Amino acid sequence: MKIVGRALVAAGAAVMLGVGFPLNAQAAQGSFSYHTKPGNHQAFLNNPQDQQCYTVGRAGGLTENNTNRDAVLYSHRNCSGSAVTMHPGDSRTIDQFVSVKFVR
Repeated sequence: MKIVGRALVAAGAAVMLGVGFPLNAQAAQGSFSYHTKPGNHQAFLNNPQDQQCYTVGRAGGLTENNTNRDAVLYSHRNCSGSAVTMHPGDSRTIDQFVSVKFVR
Protein backbone atom coordinates (compact mmCIF):
# COMPACT_ATOMS: atom_id res chain seq x y z
CA MET A 1 0.00 0.00 0.00
CA LYS A 2 2.89 2.34 0.75
CA ILE A 3 4.20 1.86 -2.80
CA VAL A 4 0.81 2.72 -4.33
CA GLY A 5 0.55 5.81 -2.11
CA ARG A 6 4.00 7.00 -3.09
CA ALA A 7 3.22 6.42 -6.76
CA LEU A 8 0.02 8.46 -6.45
CA VAL A 9 1.89 11.28 -4.70
CA ALA A 10 4.57 11.26 -7.41
CA ALA A 11 1.96 11.25 -10.18
CA GLY A 12 0.05 14.07 -8.48
CA ALA A 13 3.23 16.12 -8.15
CA ALA A 14 4.03 15.59 -11.83
CA VAL A 15 0.54 16.74 -12.82
CA MET A 16 0.80 19.81 -10.59
CA LEU A 17 4.15 20.74 -12.13
CA GLY A 18 2.64 20.46 -15.61
CA VAL A 19 -0.53 22.37 -14.72
CA GLY A 20 0.97 24.77 -12.21
CA PHE A 21 3.74 25.99 -14.49
CA PRO A 22 2.40 26.15 -18.04
CA LEU A 23 4.84 26.94 -20.80
CA ASN A 24 3.24 30.13 -22.06
CA ALA A 25 4.39 31.67 -25.30
CA GLN A 26 6.65 34.61 -24.64
CA ALA A 27 6.15 37.95 -26.32
CA ALA A 28 8.53 40.69 -27.19
CA GLN A 29 7.83 43.90 -25.34
CA GLY A 30 7.50 47.03 -27.42
CA SER A 31 6.59 47.80 -31.01
CA PHE A 32 7.98 47.14 -34.46
CA SER A 33 7.10 49.70 -37.13
CA TYR A 34 7.39 49.49 -40.90
CA HIS A 35 5.81 51.00 -44.01
CA THR A 36 3.63 49.23 -46.54
CA LYS A 37 4.26 49.40 -50.27
CA PRO A 38 2.74 50.96 -52.26
CA GLY A 39 1.33 53.86 -50.34
CA ASN A 40 3.99 54.24 -47.66
CA HIS A 41 1.47 53.72 -44.82
CA GLN A 42 3.01 53.17 -41.41
CA ALA A 43 2.04 49.91 -39.68
CA PHE A 44 2.89 48.41 -36.28
CA LEU A 45 3.29 45.06 -34.59
CA ASN A 46 2.84 45.58 -30.85
CA ASN A 47 4.25 43.05 -28.36
CA PRO A 48 4.73 40.36 -31.05
CA GLN A 49 5.03 36.71 -30.02
CA ASP A 50 8.46 35.08 -30.03
CA GLN A 51 9.13 32.65 -32.88
CA GLN A 52 5.86 33.46 -34.68
CA CYS A 53 6.17 34.39 -38.33
CA TYR A 54 4.26 37.54 -39.30
CA THR A 55 3.55 37.99 -43.00
CA VAL A 56 3.31 41.75 -43.53
CA GLY A 57 2.86 41.89 -47.30
CA ARG A 58 5.20 44.05 -49.28
CA ALA A 59 6.90 46.27 -46.72
CA GLY A 60 9.96 48.47 -46.55
CA GLY A 61 11.12 52.00 -46.05
CA LEU A 62 11.87 53.29 -42.57
CA THR A 63 11.73 50.29 -40.27
CA GLU A 64 12.19 50.50 -36.49
CA ASN A 65 12.63 47.68 -34.01
CA ASN A 66 11.59 49.11 -30.67
CA THR A 67 11.12 45.67 -29.08
CA ASN A 68 13.42 43.81 -26.72
CA ARG A 69 13.99 41.02 -29.29
CA ASP A 70 15.91 40.68 -32.54
CA ALA A 71 13.61 41.07 -35.54
CA VAL A 72 14.57 38.86 -38.48
CA LEU A 73 13.16 40.26 -41.74
CA TYR A 74 12.67 37.84 -44.64
CA SER A 75 12.40 38.40 -48.37
CA HIS A 76 9.58 35.85 -48.79
CA ARG A 77 6.39 34.69 -47.06
CA ASN A 78 6.47 32.21 -44.20
CA CYS A 79 9.80 33.59 -42.97
CA SER A 80 11.79 32.15 -45.83
CA GLY A 81 14.33 33.49 -48.30
CA SER A 82 17.16 35.87 -47.53
CA ALA A 83 17.13 37.46 -44.09
CA VAL A 84 18.27 40.66 -42.39
CA THR A 85 18.44 40.97 -38.61
CA MET A 86 17.51 44.15 -36.78
CA HIS A 87 18.58 44.30 -33.14
CA PRO A 88 16.54 45.99 -30.41
CA GLY A 89 16.61 49.75 -30.92
CA ASP A 90 17.70 49.54 -34.59
CA SER A 91 16.17 51.97 -37.05
CA ARG A 92 17.02 51.85 -40.74
CA THR A 93 15.64 52.03 -44.24
CA ILE A 94 14.94 48.57 -45.64
CA ASP A 95 14.41 48.14 -49.36
CA GLN A 96 11.77 45.42 -49.04
CA PHE A 97 10.71 42.49 -46.85
CA VAL A 98 7.61 40.30 -46.72
CA SER A 99 7.67 38.59 -43.33
CA VAL A 100 9.29 39.00 -39.91
CA LYS A 101 9.99 36.82 -36.87
CA PHE A 102 11.06 37.94 -33.38
CA VAL A 103 13.73 35.87 -31.65
CA ARG A 104 15.71 35.95 -28.41
